[in-house]
Amino acid sequence: MVLSIPSAREERAMAEIDRMARAGLDGLDLLRRVTDTLRPIVPFDAYCATTTDPGSNLITDAVAERETRGSPADGVFANYFDRVYFEHDLGDTLAMLRERRTVARLSDSLGGDRQRSGRYRLHLQPRHLGPEVYVTFVDRGLWGELHLTREEGCPDFSPREVELVRRIVPQVGTGLKAAALRARASAVTEHDASHVPGVLILDRDGRVVSATANVEEFLADLGVLDPCWRSGRNLPVAVQVVLGALEQSLAPATEQDRRRVPRLRARARSGRWLTLDASLTEATETRPSERVVVVGPAQSQEVAWLSVAAYELSPREEDVVRQVVRGLSTRQIAGELFIAEHTVQRHLSNIFEKVGVRSRRDLVKRLFVEQVLPSLN
Repeated sequence: MVLSIPSAREERAMAEIDRMARAGLDGLDLLRRVTDTLRPIVPFDAYCATTTDPGSNLITDAVAERETRGSPADGVFANYFDRVYFEHDLGDTLAMLRERRTVARLSDSLGGDRQRSGRYRLHLQPRHLGPEVYVTFVDRGLWGELHLTREEGCPDFSPREVELVRRIVPQVGTGLKAAALRARASAVTEHDASHVPGVLILDRDGRVVSATANVEEFLADLGVLDPCWRSGRNLPVAVQVVLGALEQSLAPATEQDRRRVPRLRARARSGRWLTLDASLTEATETRPSERVVVVGPAQSQEVAWLSVAAYELSPREEDVVRQVVRGLSTRQIAGELFIAEHTVQRHLSNIFEKVGVRSRRDLVKRLFVEQVLPSLN
C-alpha cells in the first residue's frame, strides 16, 4: 500500500515529537506531550499511556484521559488490573514483542468482530469506546505503551494514521529509555538502601488491614495517594500491578504465568527506584490468608540490571553476564551453567556485539560501573 506524502502539519508534528523525545523529559510527561501533539493529526477521544519495566514488561505507572462526553479524566479505572490487564492486555503486549510489531489496531486480528476481544468487552464497550490503536515503545526493551481510542461508532484508524503513529516509535522509545536510565543519577544512595522497607497487608477484598509506619511515604512516592488508600481505593499503579502478578502466579493459566515472579522495579516520583514484592500468607484457624506487599529502595545492583534490560539480552546471555560480573573464567562459567566452553564464548560474542564493547572488563564498566557509581556519589 502506497501512502501519500505527509502534509506540512503532519511533518511539523513529527518534528515536535522528535524534539520532545530528546528534551530530557520524565517518562509520563513525555507521553502526555506526545499524545497532545498527535491529537490534531491522528484524532482520538481517549488515551492511556504507561511506563514499563523492561525487565518484567510490566507497567510501572500510567496516565489516562478522556476528552469527550463531558467526562473528566477518569484515569485507570479501579478494577482494570483485576479484570483486563493480566487477563488480556499483557498477553497482547507479549505477542507484539515476540512478533516485533510496534503498532496494531484492535480490529486487525478480530475479523471485524470486536466482541472477540476481552479488552473491548470489559474495558472499552462499557465506556462507549470502540476503535483503538495500540503502540509499544521499544528500544531493545519495552519502555512504554500507548492506547489511542475513539468513541463507539467513529471510523477506525486509517492505514495512514497507523503509519504516522508507527513513525514516532523509535524516537519515543529512545526518549523513554533515556528517562529511565537518566533517573539512576538520583536513584538510591547507600544510606537510602539501608532504610527499612515498608510493608502493606491487604485482605482478599483489597482492603488494607495493616501497614508499617513508613509505607505511606513509599506509596506517596509511587503516585498521588488517595486519602482513602487504606480502603484499597486507588492504590498506586505499581502496587496494583504487582498484586495482579501475584494473583496470576497463584492461579496460572499458562506456563508463562507459572514462571512470573510478583516483583517489580518502579521509578518513584522523587527519582529513586523502588522494588515491590508481593506474596500470600498462609491461612490459619483464626486468620485467613492475606496479601503482603513489601516496598523499599532498590539496591544498587538491582538498579544496575536495568542496563542489561536496555540491551535486550536473552535470558541465557543474562546468566552469562551474571557470572562475568562475579569474575569467573570461561571454564568456570561453563561449569556453573552446565554448558560447553565454546557456547559460553558464543554467548559472550553476542553480548559484546549488543552492548557495543570488546572485552569483559568493558562490559562490566558499561553495564555497572558507568551506571551505578554516579548514583553512589
